[in-house]
Amino acid sequence: MIPRRNLINISKTSVVVTTYNDAEYLERSLPSIINQSLKPIEVIIIDDGSDNYDAQIITNSYIDKTEIPIIYKKKENGGPSSARNYGINLAKGEFILFIDADDELLPNSIKWRQEALEQLGESYASIYCSRIEQSLEKSNKIIKVLESDGKLDVCLVGRINGIPGQITNHLFRKSILLNISGYNESLKFNEDFELILRIAKKWMFFGVNKAGFIQHIRNDSLSQSDPYIAFNGVEDFLEVALNNKLLPIIEINKRKKENRLSLVKKLLFKKENWNQVKPYINEAFDFTGPQNIKEYALYIFNKFK
Repeated sequence: MIPRRNLINISKTSVVVTTYNDAEYLERSLPSIINQSLKPIEVIIIDDGSDNYDAQIITNSYIDKTEIPIIYKKKENGGPSSARNYGINLAKGEFILFIDADDELLPNSIKWRQEALEQLGESYASIYCSRIEQSLEKSNKIIKVLESDGKLDVCLVGRINGIPGQITNHLFRKSILLNISGYNESLKFNEDFELILRIAKKWMFFGVNKAGFIQHIRNDSLSQSDPYIAFNGVEDFLEVALNNKLLPIIEINKRKKENRLSLVKKLLFKKENWNQVKPYINEAFDFTGPQNIKEYALYIFNKFK
């Protein structure tokens, strides 16, 4: 066994990894964490009620390979928000980096992000970065972000080449996550987005177009197989955003329209009957009218269908 030593003076970052029935990907994510140029002070694995103990077996196999404390906790299944809140409460670091089991950190990811966030004042909640997207079907793609320094334009969160709405792009101050009481566990979709918007009401962000990790795209997501899961999840999120004034009403209506048109596209791809998609098209254009040629074509075709 490698002797442990005090790492707190070397790093101030806790890495929280969440897993649910995907333990095999830890064989890729864990080495990317423990081999960082600046080691985290700890790695916390939160198993959100997997059907087996594979995650514990794999985690235990790495404990003797590193001086970094690796903590494994299994809890009753409660979803990503519940798992990450558990990790927040366990973490000892000043900063928290969340990754999913199938993510892979780039070698200097913790070092340059922690150094940048340390230089910013405590009014800054996060430094966010770009990512590399990798899938079996396509070559690697860099997903760029909008560089920013200060208050966020919340309408750009989650937009292409905008401000990332997923938590794995961000390195957060733990104190701020605790201040807002962490995740809203009632949300099962867009929970990262909602967390970021709540933080943005009070604190600032710093964004840089430098890749910090690889996101491996999987094709086994339930939300990809059932289009209504994503649709209903986004609707729940937008209702919370409306009630808590996290987004301007005009932006909420725009996203409600986009959510319906996205569902229409998925249903048509599945060759569903037009009568099934027609109500969603009508609802979409009730929120905001057609904005481009494709939308006008769909609007007119639906009227005469």
